[in-house]
Amino acid sequence: MSLQSLSIGVSGLRSHQTRLDTVSNNIANSSTTAFKRQRAAFSEELGQAILGVGRTAGGSNINPSKVGRGVSVASIDRNFSQGSLNDTGIKTDLALNGDGFFVASPKSGAASDQRRLTRAGNFTFNQNGELVTANGLNVQGWEVGEDGTANTGELKNVQFDPNAQSAAKATTEAEVGGNLSADAEVGDTSEISSVVYDEQGKAHNVVINFENTSEDTWNYTVKDPDGVLEDENAGGGTDEDGVASGTIKFNDDGSVDTVGVNEAGNFNPDGGPNDGVSIDWQSDAVQGGKSLGISLRDITQFSGSTTSKFQGQNGNSSGELSGVQFTPEGKLQLNYTNGVQEEEYQLAIGDVNNPNGLEQQGENFFTTTGASGDLQLGRAGRDLQTSVVSGALESSNVDLAKEFSDLIKAQRSYQASSQIITTADEVLNQTVQLKR
Repeated sequence: MSLQSLSIGVSGLRSHQTRLDTVSNNIANSSTTAFKRQRAAFSEELGQAILGVGRTAGGSNINPSKVGRGVSVASIDRNFSQGSLNDTGIKTDLALNGDGFFVASPKSGAASDQRRLTRAGNFTFNQNGELVTANGLNVQGWEVGEDGTANTGELKNVQFDPNAQSAAKATTEAEVGGNLSADAEVGDTSEISSVVYDEQGKAHNVVINFENTSEDTWNYTVKDPDGVLEDENAGGGTDEDGVASGTIKFNDDGSVDTVGVNEAGNFNPDGGPNDGVSIDWQSDAVQGGKSLGISLRDITQFSGSTTSKFQGQNGNSSGELSGVQFTPEGKLQLNYTNGVQEEEYQLAIGDVNNPNGLEQQGENFFTTTGASGDLQLGRAGRDLQTSVVSGALESSNVDLAKEFSDLIKAQRSYQASSQIITTADEVLNQTVQLKR
């Protein structure tokens, strides 16, 4: 029995040493970005049978009896619970609020060509505009099309052109909204204006004058002070007379009933009822016979103030790159000096069925194994209930108070296991002394 006690004591020393190592590693990484604490789980060794199942002479059952052979480390599990997010103010610092991992390219020269997974988002852009991890691996995602949707096919390195420019774009659509007062008297007028752009990005003014002509009816006149739109007035009208005109009639509920156009073309981009007026650009301003469509459907007529205004237009001047940022969906957005914003890439977010089956690779990286399941790729905020937080990093989820408590318990358990060996040694010594 004493010899068995020695083995049990040694198993305790080994197991609790592993626990001490695990707790120490948690404490050492308490400030490591996105570190996930580990836990050493123990299991008892198969015991040695002393009495088997049987019956006494009187027919009673005898319980099986075994003496344990010590303890072993069953597993070292990782706690993937969310760490707190700390603001850094650096736009390329990214944190995941939810499940999943950032996906990085395979490490050059590594034995495995698997993609690396990480929660540590302390990224930077290198000299080529590529988004890379702290140790230089490319962060991967998908290209975003003009409609803002990611082309979820082959993963590519997330990058942008540091010398990118935004080309000038001629205005082809403009929207007018706001309110024309239902309290207006016949003859009351209101005038609004907006900047529109020609093909070279030059800004021009367009003016619309509204005049109340009767109950629920307003006339509108589009004026072109800069002379860049085709004059549609019959009989050779001048710019002072306007390049287009028509009538807006309202329903009793204040919504637009009809938009009438006199000489200019109708504007109905959705193929439905006429939305407004379409005026051709002059060829020296915009080539190709393009038109400027002005939508008037969003105007209302309610009692109160007149607040009509241009709500927007789709043209712009040329612009230089002024900065980059990431959206909560993980899209890389380029900002230009002309106010244009373009989405270039969307970060891929990887996930597995069993995160504890991932293999640790060091440097905050993991790779998939047969135990983790296959890598599943998705988009933040759409395929996964996860958002990307720009300008923040995820902290370690280590609770130092708990770790120090576990450290004391592991130390005491180690001391107790060493005491088992000391006691077993004393028993063996007493056995030896029996011969004397």
